[in-house]
Amino acid sequence: MAIERHIIKVSTTGSDASATGSLVVALPYCELLAGYFNYHASAPGTTDTTVSSPGDPVSVTLLTITNSVADAWYYPGIQMDGNTGSAITGAYVPALIHGNLLVELAGSDALTDALILTIFVRV
Repeated sequence: MAIERHIIKVSTTGSDASATGSLVVALPYCELLAGYFNYHASAPGTTDTTVSSPGDPVSVTLLTITNSVADAWYYPGIQMDGNTGSAITGAYVPALIHGNLLVELAGSDALTDALILTIFVRV
């Protein structure tokens, strides 16, 4: 299994504190290991970021960051379930991307490259 790096740039359009933007990136079926979120210096603190994997068999939200533009590393994981369907406390696996990755911004200002997201995936 190889680790790949992808850079995703999301721009926003609209009014101050309500501008939105999104970008779908085609990826192979893979595991999302980590992401570095680098926000535009002028992005307002009202910015919301959602990272999801849309599509087959169903869309899955991998990470939601609310009202923050702090540049930071995130390591999204999905909580594991036991054989009875109950969540296993403290047990997580890497998030699965099934074909596409969708990055959405809301509550921002109109900015080119409002977010530059560097992700690392295992294929």
